[in-house]
Amino acid sequence: MRLTIASVLMFAAAAPCAQAADSAYTKHDWEKCPQVKADEDWIARRCEGAAGIPIFYVGAEDSSSVGFGENGLSGEGLGDFTFAKNVVEWRSAGGAPYAAILRYDVGKSVSGPFRSRLVVYKLDGAKASCIVGGVDGASQNANALARDMADRKARAFRCSEGKSAQQ
Repeated sequence: MRLTIASVLMFAAAAPCAQAADSAYTKHDWEKCPQVKADEDWIARRCEGAAGIPIFYVGAEDSSSVGFGENGLSGEGLGDFTFAKNVVEWRSAGGAPYAAILRYDVGKSVSGPFRSRLVVYKLDGAKASCIVGGVDGASQNANALARDMADRKARAFRCSEGKSAQQ
């Protein structure tokens, strides 16, 4: 009987958190976002995201990456050869985004083969972001796993101290 009551209490405590989180989506044509910086090998572009949070896309011939907030990405990037897709899922509670999820094609070589990876970012308001972790994009229920990672880990994740989680 205690197990049943404990289970119900744990579910009841977790339910408000799960209900409070919601998703919104933005789709970007990275080439149409205004260019903010360039070098001979790469171009940085700024796009507008949810709740006025800027998205910084950095693209080169052999890779691309994304960071969120005025200061972009802090901490470690993805490594390898990465190519950002164009749909951002914003996880928020009370209208304030706390995480973003973005799909990448990732490979060990610029010519592939590539695998799909959902990357979960912690958002520090409109200031900066860091990578919380990633989910194998080919996994069954990959989107649900990424949302779960965002909801369970991103809010408490400390960019300066945390190590990203991989699934």
